[in-house]
Amino acid sequence: MKKFVSLFFTLSLVLLTTQSCNVGQGLAGLSPAKALSGVQALLGGASNNALKGFAGNVLANAVMQKAMPKGLSNITNLLGKSSEGTKALGLLNSALGSAVPDVASSLLGNATQGIAAADALNLLKGGDTGATDFLKKAAGSKLSAALLPAITKQLTNNGGLNAITSALGSQAGSLLGNGKTSLADLATNGAVDGLFAMMGNAEKAERANPTDPLLKEIFGK
Repeated sequence: MKKFVSLFFTLSLVLLTTQSCNVGQGLAGLSPAKALSGVQALLGGASNNALKGFAGNVLANAVMQKAMPKGLSNITNLLGKSSEGTKALGLLNSALGSAVPDVASSLLGNATQGIAAADALNLLKGGDTGATDFLKKAAGSKLSAALLPAITKQLTNNGGLNAITSALGSQAGSLLGNGKTSLADLATNGAVDGLFAMMGNAEKAERANPTDPLLKEIFGK
C-alpha cells in the first residue's frame, strides 16, 4: 500500500512539473511580436465578451452589481422595488446598452493596439487579470471621459433622467442632490468598473481554458 501511495505521489509530481514546464516554455520562448499578438488576442476576446453583457439587462449582471459604486447600487436597488422604478431601470439599461459598446469597442481596441511589444510578455505573466488591469490603468480615465457625454445623451433622449428622478420620489434629493455625484456620473463609473470587471473574468477564463489557438500554444493547454 505504501509503495502504491509513493508511486501515485511521484507520478502526480511528474505530471504537475511537466505541465508547469510546458506553460513556462510557452511563455519563455515567445518573441516580443508573438507575445504582443497573444496579449491582443487575450484582450480582444475579453472585451468582446464583456461588451456583449451590455446588450441585455446589464444592471442585473452579478459582476456588474459587485463592481458598481455604492451610490448607483442604492439607486438601482430602490428602483427595483416599484413598477415605475423598474421601467426607469429599463431606460438606464437601454442607455448603457446603446452608449457603452459604441464608445468602448473602438477606444479599447485602439488602446490594445497601442500596447508596446516590449511590455507584452510581462502582461502574459501578470496573473489572472494582468492584461485587463494594465488596460484599465492605461485607458480607464479616457473611457470614462468619452462615456459620460454619451450616457448623458442617451439618458436625456430616452427620458431616463426624468423617469429615474420621478421614480425615486422624495429620496431623489438625498441620493442625487446636495452636491452628490450626478446620475450620469454614477452610471458612467458603474459602466467602466463593471466593464473591466467583466473583462477580468473573461481573461481569467481564457487563461484557464484557452479557446484561441495562439493562446492555447502560449499557455500550454
